[in-house]
Amino acid sequence: MAIAMTTGYSAQTEGALLCIEAASDWALTCVDHLAAQSSHLLIDYGAADGGTAVGLWNQVLDRLHAHQPNAHLTLIGNDLPSNDNVALAENLALQIPRPPQPTVLVSARSFYEPSVAPNSVSFGFSATAMHWLSASPGPLNNHIHVLASGNAEALQRFQAQAMQDWNRILELRSRELQLGGRLLTVNLSRDDAGRYLGHNGGQTRHVLDQLHLIWRDLAEDGLISEEQYRNGTVLNFYKSPEEFMAPLKDETSAAYRNGLRLVDERTVYVPCPYRQRWNNNGDTASFAAALMATIRSWSRHSFASAAGDAAADMVFARLQQRIAEAPSEWSLDYVEHHQMMEKVA
Repeated sequence: MAIAMTTGYSAQTEGALLCIEAASDWALTCVDHLAAQSSHLLIDYGAADGGTAVGLWNQVLDRLHAHQPNAHLTLIGNDLPSNDNVALAENLALQIPRPPQPTVLVSARSFYEPSVAPNSVSFGFSATAMHWLSASPGPLNNHIHVLASGNAEALQRFQAQAMQDWNRILELRSRELQLGGRLLTVNLSRDDAGRYLGHNGGQTRHVLDQLHLIWRDLAEDGLISEEQYRNGTVLNFYKSPEEFMAPLKDETSAAYRNGLRLVDERTVYVPCPYRQRWNNNGDTASFAAALMATIRSWSRHSFASAAGDAAADMVFARLQQRIAEAPSEWSLDYVEHHQMMEKVA
């Protein structure tokens, strides 16, 4: 199954924008520590259409140019081959008129592959991208998301795939970073209380459970087959802080052997902006439409690939109706793990 965000992803993901804004202080800290040199290569891994990070890269380029006015800056946007790379190129191009008129490029290969030359990257950044799995760990069968499934055997398989992917990602990035280069990842996570995107500990409805109930209803109504129901799996995994840090604490890992070290880490919570707006204005129709759209932006491909576009559209029509019927019971709150890393000799 090809992973792909919906067209217009950035316009539908205000929460992702807020997550990036919450990491801007550490992004500036990273570039403040870069040694003076004639040029710097900066890369956004898993940028989607690039719209949510325009403001962050404004700040980073301004700060680096202020510190090193004679350095040539190159910014690369990267995601998966299935990404809307035309939109990514357009959003990256917004940086060109800004001093020092950086070079902007699109890398159209997967972030599970090498992206640039070894020892070339000064600063790498990634936000809300590295929870997707590079391959299916096998069937889930009883839910659309493993963390909500209660399936211990499947959880073990999904966790193993997630850690294999994460080790591979950090190995690749550790090769691409130059000595003294910094890497900042802003990843969807799960905290010590087991909370994660869509599950805020019971303050509101469990979003993934609600999606599953709708998907199961389609099967019960005969609108999708049992096989299509079983194939409707969201192939991602929200790692814990300990899982994120594990390759940097393991002296035998490839990333550690390549010199990648943990500088700092933190867990950050971002309340649902759509719910906060509804709290203030009580506009239920707008809330239901916006919350549905942001959930659809990252999950639609899971249902469409399993049962086709019409079935996926039914999921989100029913989701919007459920939100509208009980708006006080809905919120999509983010749990994010920020991890700052440096390559040392």
